[in-house]
Amino acid sequence: MPDVEGEPYRAPSYRLVVDETSFDFRELEPDQLTRLLDIFNDTLGEILRERPVAAAEWWHEHACLDGCELSEFLYVRGGPGDTVSPDVRRRTALLMDRCRTWDTDETADVPDTVHLAGQVRELAWTLGYALRRTLDGRTMACLVFPADNPVMSGWQPVSLPTGDIEAELYFLHTAYELTAFWRGLYEREDVPEHLFPVLAADAFPGLVLADTLSFRKFDGTYRELRGWVAKVLAVLNDHFADALERHAGLPGHVQAELGRFGIDLSPESPNTRAKEKVMRQRDVEHDGETYRCEWHAKQHPARNRVHFTLPEQRLGGCILVGIFVDHLDT
Repeated sequence: MPDVEGEPYRAPSYRLVVDETSFDFRELEPDQLTRLLDIFNDTLGEILRERPVAAAEWWHEHACLDGCELSEFLYVRGGPGDTVSPDVRRRTALLMDRCRTWDTDETADVPDTVHLAGQVRELAWTLGYALRRTLDGRTMACLVFPADNPVMSGWQPVSLPTGDIEAELYFLHTAYELTAFWRGLYEREDVPEHLFPVLAADAFPGLVLADTLSFRKFDGTYRELRGWVAKVLAVLNDHFADALERHAGLPGHVQAELGRFGIDLSPESPNTRAKEKVMRQRDVEHDGETYRCEWHAKQHPARNRVHFTLPEQRLGGCILVGIFVDHLDT
């Protein structure tokens, strides 16, 4: 669907670009370079299956070795690229060609030199473009070649050489890291309530959010509670299923392990579970089926609960987050 006002988080709206300046092969041995290109190819291929990625029209003109542009390295037989498997190089070229081209007309005054985490990057058109787009309100992520020097990762400051214009871009080298990028947008872009579940599909891919969820059922405003809810969902997505398996489902052990992340969660007490009428308040209808949300995370002993299920086979192993509420009967 088009990138229209009000829905800036759905494909084919693109938030990810390839940083061509990260293709620096000068210090890499052939076997190491082959391995890193394989990693890059796997990551870019996985991301492209789900969403668009953009690259500079002239990405292949970037010098990856002294006196050698990417086009020569990837396409020319008998050149420096012959140290790497032709199949690997061919896959890199094909995947990069599948990226859409970002247009300089999309944003004005794209700089070709930026400062990235204190380092000067020249001929860095894509980084300059991503900086301008971020400053315009569309925060960007940059996929980098995973060279061991070390790999640029996470939120990093990017500025013009003058130092008077700066923003943070998100850098990643694996597809898994994208979830942290999407989660970071909630506060950075002040995502409104009606778009919270739209962004959640990418920020928390192991969860399913019930259509009936509403922040208005909490004690407090959406902006007061958005950060706490996002943190709860992140812990559920990343750690809950593994903790259940590791501790054979023993609630106290699961609660103790996940408490290390600053989240207070538990199943309903035996006293509450003995009251069927009360437990029916934990039932949620989703796609014509009923799910019981016996576990909950609480913000405060007396108020604000996020109720959810165990991992559900009916949902492909995902967890249903079914209820936002001040407090249910016990």
